[in-house]
Amino acid sequence: MPAFIKVSEDRIFHLGNGRISYVLNVSAEGVVEHKHFGQAITRVDNLPRTEKRVHRSCVLHHQDVPNYNLNDVAQEFPLFGTSDQREPALHIVNDDGNTTQVFRYVSHEVSEAKPALSGLPSARGDDSQSLILTLHDDVVNLSLELSYTVYADHDVVTRSARLINNSDVAVSIDKIASTCLDLPADDYDLLHLKGTWARELNEDRFALPKGRFSIDSATGTSGNVHNPFMAIMDRSTNEHQGRVVGLALMYSGNFAITAELGEFDSVRVLAGINPFNFSWHLPAGDSFTTPEAVQVFSAEGLNGMSQVWHGFVKNHISPPQFANQARPTYLNSWEAAYFDINEDVVLELADRTKDLGLDMLVVDDGWFEGRDDDTTSLGDWFSDTRKFPNGIEHVGALVKEKGLKFGLWFEPEMVNPKSQLFAAHPDWIIHVPNRVSTTGRHQQTLDLSRQDVQDYLFERIDSFLSSGHIDYVKWDMNRNMSEIGSAGLAKDQQRETAHRYMLGLYALLEKIVTKHPNVLFENCASGGNRFDLGMLRFMSQSWVSDMSEPIGRLPIINGASYVYPISVMASYICPVPSHLNGRQVSLKTRAEVGFFCAARGLSLNAEDVDADKEALKDIAVSYKATADDLVNGAFYRVKNVEQEVCWQLNSQSGQHVYLGYFHILSAANLPSRHIRMVALEPTADYRLQGTDQVYSGDALMHMGLDMPYVSAMQTTDDEFMEAGDFASRLFVFERV
Repeated sequence: MPAFIKVSEDRIFHLGNGRISYVLNVSAEGVVEHKHFGQAITRVDNLPRTEKRVHRSCVLHHQDVPNYNLNDVAQEFPLFGTSDQREPALHIVNDDGNTTQVFRYVSHEVSEAKPALSGLPSARGDDSQSLILTLHDDVVNLSLELSYTVYADHDVVTRSARLINNSDVAVSIDKIASTCLDLPADDYDLLHLKGTWARELNEDRFALPKGRFSIDSATGTSGNVHNPFMAIMDRSTNEHQGRVVGLALMYSGNFAITAELGEFDSVRVLAGINPFNFSWHLPAGDSFTTPEAVQVFSAEGLNGMSQVWHGFVKNHISPPQFANQARPTYLNSWEAAYFDINEDVVLELADRTKDLGLDMLVVDDGWFEGRDDDTTSLGDWFSDTRKFPNGIEHVGALVKEKGLKFGLWFEPEMVNPKSQLFAAHPDWIIHVPNRVSTTGRHQQTLDLSRQDVQDYLFERIDSFLSSGHIDYVKWDMNRNMSEIGSAGLAKDQQRETAHRYMLGLYALLEKIVTKHPNVLFENCASGGNRFDLGMLRFMSQSWVSDMSEPIGRLPIINGASYVYPISVMASYICPVPSHLNGRQVSLKTRAEVGFFCAARGLSLNAEDVDADKEALKDIAVSYKATADDLVNGAFYRVKNVEQEVCWQLNSQSGQHVYLGYFHILSAANLPSRHIRMVALEPTADYRLQGTDQVYSGDALMHMGLDMPYVSAMQTTDDEFMEAGDFASRLFVFERV
């Protein structure tokens, strides 16, 4: 393997793969300084840009070194209290009560093996090299390890930190970031993904203002208000041109990412566990490891950044056994039966699933003991013998005998107060003494920081999966934390509860997926309330949003695609009018928006299925025929304006190209539209499926393809869209 990490005698560290470079050095004072993250450079022995040690009035001189002011120095892991007034990466309360540390470089190690993170998910390290820098504070006897990994085939650098208490007294961690990225003064835009329930992952881009901008979560999940991702780019950057740095956390709990435009116009980006309501008691001899941060760079605009993310998620984060595997089409029982599910209903739905030509039946909520509505029985993970006399596993076996796969819904992390589990173990919930526990959806959150809770959930879930009749699990989570505390933790550890919960969840998931590697898991959290890289390390796909109505989903899928490939996204065709916004959208548009998620299915009642049975059969044929392309193809955002969205998907071989054009609200006498396609072979010819039209790749990219005209008066042929709002057209091209 070629060397991706080079270290000079004067302690300049160059991490690179020929396309990108990440450069840092150690100053004479032992401070680890950041030099460059961006396009590849060949020489680092004589850098054209270095930190200037200049006198500034009204500033501090670090450790009494003349003109060495850390407030003006790009650093890899900045500290508070010794001349840097910006936000630090680390804040520790020492045994004597003060918060001052000075970590200096001690040593480094270059490894072919990527170190695992204790108790935390991390990206796989194939074809990579890792650098571990060790820093030490001699006064308080603490060590700090900074870990970096650079990859051969992906323009990515991952980072994490580990604090080691070598002293004989405990310290308290109030803040510890996973990464710091100090960028030089320039004009930057910031992009993040904002929202709320059913409106998650909407893009928000603006000029980075002076001061500090922060996105975070304190709900116990990564959340649906802000996704744990941020991009900083040159202001001129667009979809296909310009430099952009993207950063995301592989963490599913409380996080914070801040971007600070400082007094000298440099930018500091920090990412890690949210320090709000967090503290960690670190005993003598113990250590603390941060979640992994993933940093990507592209000089080819936002699309270039997204392609890096998509390839990296697929090849180094998604479970490898499913990463390249076409997802099964499915029928979900929810809209068809709600809680009125039983063996006869399931077998009838199985026949309906088979008749439609789908691959899998998924039994949603209502199958376990006493579950007749949403007020009861969460936590009692036993088959309801009133509904399933021989157990849900037996029904799964009968469904599989029909040639289908069988899937099952769980919501393991929650409990209803009205349940046998809660009656037996009221102390198993997240709570604080002498306070009334807030309810959400008639639920409380089980305390997964406790080993006994983890053991119970593993035993119950494993008892079903070990039957061998369950191919798919939809793992749901529908409640944020409140009254955050644990009966299993000491008084001085209560602010560790939320992070220990995540460690417990990760331990449970690791145990389950390791024992059942052939079960396809889907992550769901009231839609996109925990849509992040941490969950995707265990689960191959995610329910991106409860907004199943397609027009409402357009900005959600579009925003999610900045980071997440469509190979990890799940969707289904929903009933109309929509239960969420009342829209009446055609089956055609529902199917064509849903086309651009790898996991595709239906959730419709019997009347709706019967009304559109032949059309649904055709959709199933199309979904199954293109299933491999949705997992292994390349997705591009082509257009996203107020009333139009256009996406393109190229199959892995380039043989097939899918162009989805979505028109939202109609108006009279509109101009003609055309779309310039992307990433085609310029000299190749492409035939538009269903016609005799053949176009050259360069013409489609440089001239563009005419879109059907939107008119309420003319809708008689393919040159026109269907009349009215919410119209769509899916073009399929074949390279000839």
